Amino acid sequence: MAKKGSLGMVGIFVLSIVFVSCASAPPPERASKSEKTDPESSAKTDQGAAKSDARLKAQELITGESSASKPAAANGGANAVDATNTDTEAAMASTELTPREKQYFDNYLKRLKYMMVVKDGSPLDDFQKRNIITKGNEHLLRQGFDVVNYDQLVKNIEDQRTAWEAEAGESMSLIQYIAQKLGADVYVELEAAPRAWTEGAKHYAEANFTANMFDPSTAELLSSVTYRSDRSTDASQQAALLNALVASTARFMPRVVSDSTSVLRNRYSNGIRYQLIIQKTEDARAVAAFRRNIRSRVREIQSGASSPDQTIMEVYLFGGLNDLEDACYAAFEKTPGMEDAYLLYTRGKTITFNSGN
Repeated sequence: MAKKGSLGMVGIFVLSIVFVSCASAPPPERASKSEKTDPESSAKTDQGAAKSDARLKAQELITGESSASKPAAANGGANAVDATNTDTEAAMASTELTPREKQYFDNYLKRLKYMMVVKDGSPLDDFQKRNIITKGNEHLLRQGFDVVNYDQLVKNIEDQRTAWEAEAGESMSLIQYIAQKLGADVYVELEAAPRAWTEGAKHYAEANFTANMFDPSTAELLSSVTYRSDRSTDASQQAALLNALVASTARFMPRVVSDSTSVLRNRYSNGIRYQLIIQKTEDARAVAAFRRNIRSRVREIQSGASSPDQTIMEVYLFGGLNDLEDACYAAFEKTPGMEDAYLLYTRGKTITFNSGN
């Protein structure tokens, strides 16, 4: 009976606390205008909040557990989520271009250097080749691009053949080698299939064209454009054929520019790609240390073929060869065993060093 009496007294004590809490708890402040204009809704809200507080206090008296830690935990969870989102946004932001990088990239795409060639084995004679390449270069120059003119191209083919055989051999074509030597960003290889005929006293001609755009660094195909000319007529078959060839070139060149620029914009969105070659790389640890040391100075670096003789890397950054050279020397100075590295030569977007060992 004593136990029942004591339990009854506890119950009465708890109920009295609940009653006192409900009676004495002040209503929460009403911060919004909508609450002030709706007294009935506000009263219900105040009563609900008071009852909720009283209920929590009663639970604490009976169970001995505090509910103060629960809101803190919930708040901590929210902060953890916020921190995670912030880290993710920071990681995403780090891949975005800085204003300087964006400006460099835009200027780079506006100043691309093109080299136009006619594919070996073409049925076109030298006069026809000169005319279509000159017409193509004319369009490029009007757009603000740099070009390799026909005479410069022919001279380099004659002068560089021996050097190409000794230096590159079968690793790349002569045209790719010359495009690299002349610093072309894109080389366009034209292939034409002309046809001329005579009907009565009139002479006609037409031509089918294929223009393939390549990256000189890798010889990768960037894009391809095909075009069929309208039928041309003139005083002779030769004149009609030249008209068809030149007029066709003028019409498909805008597509050559737009397609190649679009591909390069996507391909180089994280930096202009350069090939970095280091000769005499017997110490693999030193190579790995160099790669770590240069990583903070470029946008991206990828490992390529590696041997004791040489190591090849693909490096991406928004800058020129001079910027890459400076970054390499800064990394060499911090790399034990490579402090004496020196530049051997550059060709196009390829830069070659000797490790100094």
